[in-house]
Amino acid sequence: MQEREEAIVSATFRLAATRPWSEVKLADIAAEADMSLADLAGVIGGKADILQLYGRQLDAKMLASLETDPVSGSAHDRVFDILMRRLELMDADKAAIRSIVETPAASLPDYARLAGSMMQSQDWVLSAAGIEDSGLRGAMKTTGLALVYVRTLRVWANDDDAGLARTMAQLDRSLRDGAEWIKRLETPMTLATALSSLARGFMKARRGPASSPGPDAAGPATSPPPPPEAPASETTTQ
Repeated sequence: MQEREEAIVSATFRLAATRPWSEVKLADIAAEADMSLADLAGVIGGKADILQLYGRQLDAKMLASLETDPVSGSAHDRVFDILMRRLELMDADKAAIRSIVETPAASLPDYARLAGSMMQSQDWVLSAAGIEDSGLRGAMKTTGLALVYVRTLRVWANDDDAGLARTMAQLDRSLRDGAEWIKRLETPMTLATALSSLARGFMKARRGPASSPGPDAAGPATSPPPPPEAPASETTTQ
């Protein structure tokens, strides 16, 4: 299966390098990969799936490169170096990626899948940089970095300078802006978390403490009912 996936991705990017992404058809991809449409459908569900496959392959290559050549420095420097490493790994596919980024997603489901794949990739970047997080702060980091990456990718796709000066300037600026954005939101996030905890505590207090069922669980204790009155005497006063 992995060999077929790699063959499909390679065929797709060869075609995208020579024509607009919107003109790359599934039948063309199948022919370029030397397989039938039925075989292609057994591996992917559409063009968006191929881009997801490419993203996962790129993630694996990026993470493998960090094992032999790790990054260091500040959090900003580590993320900067990892994203530049990712772009370097994409260099051979630049013409195809330029075609792809200039074409919007064909449908809302495609957009959702690609957005999800982008977020997963940024989670790997944050993990590799040692700054992954959880909860609301983690979601903000991932979303912010995805926006940084998309902006940088668009510049990179049209940056033909060997030194990638424009790309690096865009990435550096976007990362600094993103860090400042998160910093400004830290106080509102902390306040929102505190208010949420306070509200949960208030509601719990109103419900009262939970108690284990016991002999009085059916309700509060009450005095036993009075005995029934004796029937009135049938003897009348003479």
